[in-house]
Amino acid sequence: MLAQDILTFRNELQKRNTLFAYSGYLSEALLFSLGGTVKQQLEIKNTESKTVRRVFSVFVEQVQNVIRYSDEKEWHTDDKRDRQSAGVIAVGIEDTRFFVICGNTVKQSEAPKLEARLNEIVSMDEPELRQHYKQKLREEPEEQSEGGTIGLLEIARRASAPLQFEFMTLDEERQFFVLKAYI
Repeated sequence: MLAQDILTFRNELQKRNTLFAYSGYLSEALLFSLGGTVKQQLEIKNTESKTVRRVFSVFVEQVQNVIRYSDEKEWHTDDKRDRQSAGVIAVGIEDTRFFVICGNTVKQSEAPKLEARLNEIVSMDEPELRQHYKQKLREEPEEQSEGGTIGLLEIARRASAPLQFEFMTLDEERQFFVLKAYI
């Protein structure tokens, strides 16, 4: 039974052309290691360097979003840099494009604001994204932001199609948030 379950899981990942997948607690230190693995997988596929940079950049932004904003966190010290946050991240190929997808829990109260921000970003064309990005760079970061409020814009600017996202209610306090970017 155990072997069959894991084989089925592996076959599902392969069927979806998944090059890399991770589920569990993420940290800045782990991001460094995982990022190297993702780059290596892209290079094995003889991916052009511009695409490798874009996929890697989106991967880093998505993992950082999980680390910073997942509702499932653990700290080993009082230093925020020592925190670990639970989530899932995968990189793969659909048709001829790479994708980076991540998922993590968010507080029910934070989901509407995040959804509104993503709807705004998805509605923008390339020049609007560029202008909005420049504007955000000149502004002070939002109160609860840990990354200057531009991470989602960075992902959208590097994506080759509008971002896809979805929220699923888990309970009264939490939702599961998924973000997918094609490169």
